[in-house]
Amino acid sequence: MTLLDRRKLLTAGGALAWSLRTLGARALEASASPVYTVQLQTLKYASPDGVDLLLDLYLPQGAPQPLPLIVFLHGGGWSQGTRATGPDFKRFFAQDGIAIAAIDYRLTPAVTFPKNAEDVKTAIRWLRANAAAYNLDPRRIGLWGTSAGGHLATLAAVTHAGLFEGEGNLEQSSAVQCVLDAYGPVLFDVMDRQTEQERATLQPVNPRLAQYQQSHGTRAFGAPQHGMADSPESRLVGAALKTVPERVHAASPLSYLSDQAPPFLIMHGLADNSVPHHQSIMLYEALSALGKDVTLRLVDGLPHGFMNVSDIDTIAGPFQMQVRMHRDSGVTEWAGVETSSIFDVAREFFRRHLAAA
Repeated sequence: MTLLDRRKLLTAGGALAWSLRTLGARALEASASPVYTVQLQTLKYASPDGVDLLLDLYLPQGAPQPLPLIVFLHGGGWSQGTRATGPDFKRFFAQDGIAIAAIDYRLTPAVTFPKNAEDVKTAIRWLRANAAAYNLDPRRIGLWGTSAGGHLATLAAVTHAGLFEGEGNLEQSSAVQCVLDAYGPVLFDVMDRQTEQERATLQPVNPRLAQYQQSHGTRAFGAPQHGMADSPESRLVGAALKTVPERVHAASPLSYLSDQAPPFLIMHGLADNSVPHHQSIMLYEALSALGKDVTLRLVDGLPHGFMNVSDIDTIAGPFQMQVRMHRDSGVTEWAGVETSSIFDVAREFFRRHLAAA
């Protein structure tokens, strides 16, 4: 082992120990933090082509104001789901004093890309324009997306101003301060190859979670053929992937990465047979190569859609996670293994990046 290798190993070990101490301290802090009552308001943020788009705004009552805000984007293959498709937003994380705006966006086949991407930026600008009316802090807005919503969240965060903006409140910025991408795809035309490569090492679903899903009749996600003409990805771009490579390129967040990207937390289950976890690895490696603040957590035994289960941490946690981290402050990249709870990790990420200056 060279001296440089030893230094990297020491740096990695120190960073991992710091991370474990920080998560433990934050968990204790969270247990002592106030729990706010939450008010829900349903609001219209746009009407593109005469279609009303709604958002549910969860406002913690009595929390210090102005409030940081997380905009949540649901999954469902860009064709299903609603603003309510997700965990209990009162618990995650409105009760902690963070406002949540869970939005609807236009779905396929009624629209194709980039209409739904435009809806995301339109919602961010509407919320920023109306921040004073709801005691929101326009300087502290994060995105949280799951599956298809993770794709849209990443795309909205990394595309430059003026691209996929939609209409309304164009004087406002659609930039965000951080992104949590949970198992979102980033490059469609390699997903079938990655799925095949991961087949031999795909983990079984955590048995406690599998039992819970069976007892609750939860729909299991299958292993799709992403390149087929009727796949979710093909429906999004309007044709079979191999026939429209330019649209596939345009729909990929990897096409737009720059040194302006905000901090990212990327989470993916190692029992996911719907979106290969190498999609998340690709995004992590691209962001870290740019020197950005990014953390990747690959979670043992979790299938696609795990963040929709509000009680996942009590049902099946804590979870072993393979962690890779890069900090834009110059801290050497490190890798390690942690055991933690899904929503504790998410809570810590948002607290870190949306804390008051």
